[in-house]
Amino acid sequence: MKTTLAVIHAEDLPNDVVRRPRYQIYRQGQAGNYHPEFATDSAVEAIEAFLAAKPAFEGGAVHLWDRQEQRSGASVRWATAKTEFGFAVGRRINIFHDVALGSMAREALEREALRREIQQGVGMSI
Repeated sequence: MKTTLAVIHAEDLPNDVVRRPRYQIYRQGQAGNYHPEFATDSAVEAIEAFLAAKPAFEGGAVHLWDRQEQRSGASVRWATAKTEFGFAVGRRINIFHDVALGSMAREALEREALRREIQQGVGMSI
């Protein structure tokens, strides 16, 4: 039996063929496997979804995968902090492996902070 391997580029595919989005968010399950979540071609949408993504369980991982670059664009690390009463609380730390995605995330967080500030100002003036 003869096997032939063909390489097909995305631009060579017909328009009706479904293409996989560039960015995909994965959440780690308790068994250690990763479940695909939100997918998009837009970097801004991917960053906003990543920042809003909650872990599947306490301390679970969340990753933003870039299919075009074939690498992780961002991931979540958890640090433990103590409260005033001595309770251990997990603190989310977003790590961006891509400088462009990191700057987009910073802008998204600044927009969200400005939105909240305006919302509080409007609420106080009523």
